Formats: sequence, C-alpha cells, structure tokens
Amino acid sequence: MEQYFHTFLAGAVFVIEATASLIMVWGFVIAVYEVLRASRTGSHAERMFALQMARCDLGIKLVFALELLIISDLLHTVVSHTLEDLWFLGALVAIRTIVGFFLNREIEQVKGEVS
Repeated sequence: MEQYFHTFLAGAVFVIEATASLIMVWGFVIAVYEVLRASRTGSHAERMFALQMARCDLGIKLVFALELLIISDLLHTVVSHTLEDLWFLGALVAIRTIVGFFLNREIEQVKGEVS
C-alpha cells in the first residue's frame, strides 16, 4: 500500500512541476510578445507603460509557478527518506519562498508606480 502512495505522490509531483514549468514558459512567451508589440507602437510613455505591465504579468506568473514548485517540494519531502534530501529540499523551499516574496514586492511596487 505504501508503494502505491509513493508512486501516486511521485506522479503528483511530476504533474505539479510540469504545470509550473508550462506557466513559466507561457509567461515568458507572452511577455516577449507584449514587449515586442509595444516597442513598435505609441509614444515613449505608452511603451514604458506596456513594458511595466508586461513585467507585472510575467512576475505574477512566476510567483504562481514558484508557489506550485514549493508545493511539489513539500510533497517530495513526504517521499524522501534521507536527512540529506530533507536538508536540500528545505533549503530549496526557503530560496523559492524568498525569491517569491521579493518578486511579489517588486510587482506591487511597479503596480503602484503605474497607477
């Protein structure tokens, strides 16, 4: 029974990580498209506004993807049985949480500047 549970969790971790990766790639593609589109039209102020909005949109997608990766890391700790793996996963979760926190702060700052 435990083997099936570990197999299920490993599959769930894979699905969550794949989803997070797709969200990051999707955000990148949209941001590049928006920046290229904005660079060819409008005044300088309109281009800067479009660039800031693309940054915010990309940042929101990155924060969401980081949160999904944290979930997958937490599920991975259930499967992991060695102390070394737990330390590594703990450090990874801490780094992702810190990056997400500061990215979220920057998004809020840019939104405030745009408003």
